[in-house]
Amino acid sequence: MRFLINCSNLKVGGGLQVADSICGQLDKFREHRFVVVLSRFLGKTAEQIKDYDNVEVLRYDLPQSFRTVVLGRDKFLNGLVKEKKVDAVLTVFGPSLWRPRVPHLCGFARAQLLLTVKGYRLTVKKRFVHRVWAWGFRRSSSVFYTENAYISAMLPLLIKGAEVHTVSNYYNQVFDQPERWQRNVKLPEFEGTTLLSVSSAAAHKNLGIMVPAAAWLEREHPDINFRFVLTCKEAPFELPERLKKHFVFIGKVDVSECPNLYEQADIMFMPTLMECFTATYPEAMRMEVPIVTTDLDFAHGLCGDAACYYSAMDAHDAAEAIYRVATDESYRSHLTAQGKEQLKTFDNYEQRAEKLIGILEKLQTT
Repeated sequence: MRFLINCSNLKVGGGLQVADSICGQLDKFREHRFVVVLSRFLGKTAEQIKDYDNVEVLRYDLPQSFRTVVLGRDKFLNGLVKEKKVDAVLTVFGPSLWRPRVPHLCGFARAQLLLTVKGYRLTVKKRFVHRVWAWGFRRSSSVFYTENAYISAMLPLLIKGAEVHTVSNYYNQVFDQPERWQRNVKLPEFEGTTLLSVSSAAAHKNLGIMVPAAAWLEREHPDINFRFVLTCKEAPFELPERLKKHFVFIGKVDVSECPNLYEQADIMFMPTLMECFTATYPEAMRMEVPIVTTDLDFAHGLCGDAACYYSAMDAHDAAEAIYRVATDESYRSHLTAQGKEQLKTFDNYEQRAEKLIGILEKLQTT
């Protein structure tokens, strides 16, 4: 069979890592041919898979044109489907905007369309954007996969009649390949607790809670020295001068640089408010770094007993959770041990690719 793997709409975030991981597995499916369309943000992935005998790599950024946004058509992608005699399409994560004229499996990872958190309010602009996203999903496909059974159960409430599969996320396979680890991000020398947040600065990530949490730790727990390390170029929030010593902004990192960052961290801090899945959880588990995260259903479903939870919008509670993990060695050991067990509940990168290709095979024959 011939499948088109559509990554032309991916620009930022964890979707790029998932795309890289899936594409890196395609040479194991020798019975199929793949046309892989990668955006310009997946250059390293293109290099990685360019020599796969059963893969043809093309570079293309899906434009937000009238034809694509309103009509669901794209001349380049439609032409590929016809020219390459594609049997089915996998869009790694939508909304794809484009609706192919063959069976289409679309990934759903926009938890903001399904979840709400008390105290977190959307701007008028964001509410409009979310309505456009929802419309885009409904228009582009009727078959979806999510990375979380909790989200899969909710998705038909948003997209009536949707066929929904659950294929969980995992860490990228580079975490199991130390020879590929890049060690060019060296954090400044520091005596104390390093809290790592590998995350975009999207509003729902709630990175701003670090500021009052830092103020609370400084005031109430002067016995510990701490710093927050963020993968942003600069503060995505207002940062008082007196607290700047507690923050390090290293900018965007490639997935191959992440293992080394975890090696330099003491705690993975993830203040996110809504996720279908975030790979930072299994990444931290794999690297045996304890997790502090929000006391929300999706986080419990993904982390189980492998995280210390705090009330999502309460900076003081976040600070106390950080302090507990930073100062209790036996509790840290408990969390990392539970993390090893929790990893067993996810589809690994090989199983994920097998499940997705299996769904495409069934779509094409129905």
